[in-house]
Amino acid sequence: MTLEEIRQTVTEAKDNLWVEAIAMNRDPKIYLHWTGCAYDADYPDYHFSIHADGSVEKTHDFDSAVAATYMRNSGSVAAALDCCADAVAYAGGGCNLGNYPPTSAQIECLAQVVAVIAGALDIPINLQHVMTHAEAADNLDGLYPCDPYGPAHTCERWDLAVLSGDDDWMTGGDTIRGKALFYQQQGV
Repeated sequence: MTLEEIRQTVTEAKDNLWVEAIAMNRDPKIYLHWTGCAYDADYPDYHFSIHADGSVEKTHDFDSAVAATYMRNSGSVAAALDCCADAVAYAGGGCNLGNYPPTSAQIECLAQVVAVIAGALDIPINLQHVMTHAEAADNLDGLYPCDPYGPAHTCERWDLAVLSGDDDWMTGGDTIRGKALFYQQQGV
């Protein structure tokens, strides 16, 4: 899919996403994931999957909620990088991203996709609206739809806590949001 096709798809779903989010007493959200698989393994648990080369595949329609982010799927859009098979997080922080770490093309594409989706939904690009699964799992937006299960607690879900093995722990979301803001300012 092109960025324009993504914009059109989300724009068509905008009203329903807002209705679902308002029913949960919040704005729409964008949740960012990885599949935990090899490159280019798409799953219908996300609306969009991003391949190793930065190409995007629509993997789920907006007619029903995806099964991406526990207790947070209604009124949200889920985008996933096809990567991180065999990734392992270590107690106290740090990780090994496996043989399929996020590629530069995936990271840049995800930032562009976030910029497009946020624009189509009329939401800001900040932690309250755009979260990695690692951030959402620890309820870092102040919402508590469930007990925390992220890196600060059980580390059950730590998607995009880092984007490379050289990153500081839990900086992935800030990096993606920063890049998305840049692309939004460029008119993507």
